[in-house]
Amino acid sequence: MTSIWQADLVPTHDELVASSGEINRRLDDDVIAGLSAAGFFRLRTPTRFGGYWADLRTVLEITEVLGAADGSAAWAIGIAATATWMTSLGSARAQQEIFGSGPDARVAGSGHPTVARRVDGGLVIGGRWPYASGSPHANWALLGATVVNDAGEPVDAYLCLVPASEVRLEDTWHVVGMRGTGSNTWVAEDLFVPEHRLIAVAEAADPTEVIAGPPPTLPNAPVATLTLLGPLLGLGEAVLSAVIAGADKSMHHTVFARQRDSVGVQVQVAEAALALRTARLNAYDIADTLDSAARAGTTVAYRERAELRAAFGYAAQQVLTAINGLLNVHGSAAFAESSLLQRYWRDANTGARHAGLNAMVGYEVLGKELLGVPERISPMV
Repeated sequence: MTSIWQADLVPTHDELVASSGEINRRLDDDVIAGLSAAGFFRLRTPTRFGGYWADLRTVLEITEVLGAADGSAAWAIGIAATATWMTSLGSARAQQEIFGSGPDARVAGSGHPTVARRVDGGLVIGGRWPYASGSPHANWALLGATVVNDAGEPVDAYLCLVPASEVRLEDTWHVVGMRGTGSNTWVAEDLFVPEHRLIAVAEAADPTEVIAGPPPTLPNAPVATLTLLGPLLGLGEAVLSAVIAGADKSMHHTVFARQRDSVGVQVQVAEAALALRTARLNAYDIADTLDSAARAGTTVAYRERAELRAAFGYAAQQVLTAINGLLNVHGSAAFAESSLLQRYWRDANTGARHAGLNAMVGYEVLGKELLGVPERISPMV
């Protein structure tokens, strides 16, 4: 599929950064309205409900463009695309409930597992589900739940689709970066979730091993993690552009009237540009790999997923390396409260700490697979 977005539909840099998301720790209502009007909440909505069912390369490209203006807005769209896609693994009845009134339903999920109990017709769940990005504006919550036996041992795991009106949102997102994502905590007590709104985690996590017959869907982990890279790529490109544009200022305590005349600056800018290019090549290669598998209806074997898991962390670290080097070039002025550079730096360094982008875990996953060590240290591969 070719890209379906149009540049003139993307909210402008000024429109996004002028929002008070930094102060309110959530995106403004008018920003959400603009993103919705641009069609960004229907990127992964099934076409039968009026959605685009866009390929992953398109989602990556859109979140990269948005990330150059506002990391939180880009993150919210990427996470929403994943959560919306996850509903496609649910029942037809659940999908009708979510999208029947329109394709722009907003789903905010948290896979944090809480203990659930099986009852007639479904599950009863309760607990707290943190880090639900986009939750302040969500219509639906996607919540993790684990069913245990009498001995307290897990026997089944599910993702539960719940109307946002049936859960409480607790304001817990007090952080220094990605502040506008509104990644707060869903809370519920003894909430009944009917069977038709349950998604088996085993099917979502590794469909290539549990689905027989029709072409398998893509595994959840690489699809979900890919959408985290777009905002980081956009933030990195924004920093590079800003530092290059500001390179006419003088270098204090040197003979250089302009930063751009310094060989040291030239080298650091070149290194940062190449690091960002490396990150981008990895990210789009992952997108193309997953899109090709989806089009062909082929499986994504564990070995290949291990490579993707490592590449995610590697790409994120390349972005951080580039940004940190560029801020060294720009100097202490980058950390003025009035400078967008410090916000980009905070957003990137916060976003890159997502568990799915943990480079050391990814490297270990791949290293074990390459060396024939059977131990699997993460279910998210």
